[in-house]
Amino acid sequence: MLKITILAYDNCLQSGIAGMLDLLTLANWEQKRLSPDGKALFCQTKVVTFDGEPVTSFNRQQITANSSLAESEDMDLIIVPGVMGRPDRLLEQSELVKWIGAQHQNEKVVASACSGAFLLAEAGILKNRQATTHWQLADRFRQRFPKTDLQINRLLVDGGDYLCAGGTGAHIDLALYLIEKYGSKSLARACARMMLIDTDRRDQAPFIRFKGCREHIDEPILKVQQWLDRYYREKISVRVMAKRSGLNERTFLRRFKNATGEAPLEYLQKMRIEKAKQLLTETGKSLTEITQAVGYVDLSSFRRLFRQVVGISPTAYRQRFKD
Repeated sequence: MLKITILAYDNCLQSGIAGMLDLLTLANWEQKRLSPDGKALFCQTKVVTFDGEPVTSFNRQQITANSSLAESEDMDLIIVPGVMGRPDRLLEQSELVKWIGAQHQNEKVVASACSGAFLLAEAGILKNRQATTHWQLADRFRQRFPKTDLQINRLLVDGGDYLCAGGTGAHIDLALYLIEKYGSKSLARACARMMLIDTDRRDQAPFIRFKGCREHIDEPILKVQQWLDRYYREKISVRVMAKRSGLNERTFLRRFKNATGEAPLEYLQKMRIEKAKQLLTETGKSLTEITQAVGYVDLSSFRRLFRQVVGISPTAYRQRFKD
């Protein structure tokens, strides 16, 4: 039987804990139904806070604990939920970070949902490894943890001894994945059917809104970004952007990547696709009109690029997100 510890702290999402507990408890119920003797349990769960005292969640409701960190030893898996807003204050809790790192060193599997990935990274678990978190936190994550390979399009990353799930509601995806990984596919399917959960989600790409990182102090690069805001429809090359920045091409490429996390042409593509997404959901323009409006000529190439960046076709995106 899998022994699971779920962390709770101030400003965490109550749904991230309650939803996880509901699914794991349902897994126990379904496991008993599916097992030959009707007695087997999938897991044992407990909620743990730093000192064992209740904490206040984002919705201002109290979450009570079964024990404190110091009292928590017998476990196989630790779940680290997200908080609403910036996780900076949470990262200041050095004892919590040390505890997570120590448990991982002691061969406990650590799984994060949403911004919980920041705690895993702060504890050193994600250095030189892949991870994901909520797409809105991508720039902040990359700046703080540049040695982590952030796969922001992915909904879930399984590193074996750690797992990361992406957006705010991804604790559901994480719970089902854990049920399948440590239980069985049939158990996960039974839980998904009971809770009416769509298990087809694979990535965050359709939900990501590209803003372009501007939380940097490189003035020549910021100047180019501001220029692109206005002229992204034009025929633009790296040479044109480098000239606009006042830097030589090689230096421009290096500094643009360091400042924004994107190569210049990738940045331009994502900017154009973001504009196209807005036109798809806010206007009745045809795909041909939208293709031309964002700086492309060939419709088939635009469709292919859109699917590559967003994960679904322009038509599917319009049907799914149109106001």
